[in-house]
Amino acid sequence: MNFALKPHRTGSRRTLALVLTLLIGSGLAAAVSGQSLADRLDEYLNAAHDVQQFHGAALIAKDGKPILKKGYGMASIELGVPNTPDKKFLIGSITKQFTAVAVLQLVEKGLVSLDDPVTKFVPEYPKETADGVTIHHLLRHSSGVPSYTDDLDLMARRTEPGTMEEILAAFKDKPLEFEPGEKYKYSNSGYALLGLVIEKASGMSYEDYLRQNVLGPAGMKNSGYGHHDIILPGRAVGYTEGENDELLNAYVVHMSWPYSAGALYSTVEDMLLWDQALYTDKLLSQGSIDKMFTAGLGNYGYGWGVRKAFDRRVVRHNGGIDGFYTSFMRFIDDKVCIVVFSNNDSAPVDDIANGLAAVTFGELYELPAVKTPIEIEPELLADYEGVYRVDSVDHRIVTVEDGRIYSMRTGGQRLEIFPEARDKFYFEHNHMLTVEFVRDESGKVVHHVMHRVTGDEDPAVKLSDAEAEKVLAVYKPAEVDPAIYDDYVGEYRLMPEFTIVVALRGDRLFTQATGQEEAEIFPRSESRFFLKVIDAELEFVRDETGKVTGLVFYQGEREMPAEKIK
Repeated sequence: MNFALKPHRTGSRRTLALVLTLLIGSGLAAAVSGQSLADRLDEYLNAAHDVQQFHGAALIAKDGKPILKKGYGMASIELGVPNTPDKKFLIGSITKQFTAVAVLQLVEKGLVSLDDPVTKFVPEYPKETADGVTIHHLLRHSSGVPSYTDDLDLMARRTEPGTMEEILAAFKDKPLEFEPGEKYKYSNSGYALLGLVIEKASGMSYEDYLRQNVLGPAGMKNSGYGHHDIILPGRAVGYTEGENDELLNAYVVHMSWPYSAGALYSTVEDMLLWDQALYTDKLLSQGSIDKMFTAGLGNYGYGWGVRKAFDRRVVRHNGGIDGFYTSFMRFIDDKVCIVVFSNNDSAPVDDIANGLAAVTFGELYELPAVKTPIEIEPELLADYEGVYRVDSVDHRIVTVEDGRIYSMRTGGQRLEIFPEARDKFYFEHNHMLTVEFVRDESGKVVHHVMHRVTGDEDPAVKLSDAEAEKVLAVYKPAEVDPAIYDDYVGEYRLMPEFTIVVALRGDRLFTQATGQEEAEIFPRSESRFFLKVIDAELEFVRDETGKVTGLVFYQGEREMPAEKIK
């Protein structure tokens, strides 16, 4: 759900001299240690700071009363300013729930209908494409409108001022990705369009409408549109992590780009006011609130994810924008609110929020830790290798290479896993995420279970050799003449600060993207190659003379062209 575009890193902090492997039931821990709930929450957040470089602020409340509200790490490392609960953070896509409330207010006033086509308010969007896209579809991310944040050239300019015309130009002439209402696919374009709907229907700017009709009535005096050209007392500085886990200043996104999809700032204290306002009719009628929290495709309501965690109903959203990563959870039946704002965009904030929920509800939890792998018999690794069915679409492929074991979900990235017990492994990028292999009575591995902080356990059945072969067929290289590889060697520019280098090592072809490790690519045909470390492909492009002039990078539903520059 990030607005930010940045290369994804999967490095872990195994070098840190800290090992915490405490499995705790919080009720038991209280009885044994005498710790209060606030102390246990604070212990968890301190571990998150020490182990996961969490810098930010957190608030956990029950019935509108804070159990804990506190800052961790630094709001400004350069100036030595610590984080506190009143520091102001960009909240990224949490903005979407404010946009949704504003739209529903206009629906209640009769100025907008959920069944209105978007073209009623945004005539610049061609009717032949968008007449079937309704306000309801935009709110639910079921519109099929391509997300403008997938445009790499546009996002490369995100630190410079932009215009709504430029945002619209990024998608308005493209076809919809599917028929409206047919699928769920997260789209920042949908919520940018909703900002225009709010402006057209209300006759006010998006910023003014929210201040007067949403933030004001909720009492949120320390929240607003995140302009960077004004002095904002208490503004936290945004950081990101470098290749060696050092903190660096993040890019400063110009707020003309995220707009109604992600441009707001707030404090954890103001978010508690927001939480409490949503239990009243200050902002919306109960009918509209119920509609907002009704799950559609993808378990998404209007501006909120609607799910269960620890067998409790939770409405939640996270937000990511350069320098900031945020999470907001409301267990609405339990009247529990959890807010975690980080000004290090690489901290695993969703995991931290889930861990705090586990602590709060007395569920089993692990303190954030850097685990140390144990030694296991090398012959055991072959037991785990294979293909596991995750659901009707996806599989997890477990492979062993040179005595190391890897896991890759189809459509995702290959990650190394490390043994913490016989048949139980943790992931290199997140030591709190584990996979446990389960054996039958004969000792044969028959399925695995993923264990997450939320208490969810996702079993996946191991396929037979014949079934696995069908899945793995797409990863079997074609036979081509390696002599053609010379044409592909060079550097390709995907965006101004992001390139892909293709190199030849003997008769094998390798690629390396900016900030990433080198990886081998394998031929699917003479011009198209695939990677095994991520579920992605490269297709080399030739001009009329046969000269290689660029490539197209494919991952998921994204197609990203790159010009050959060297």
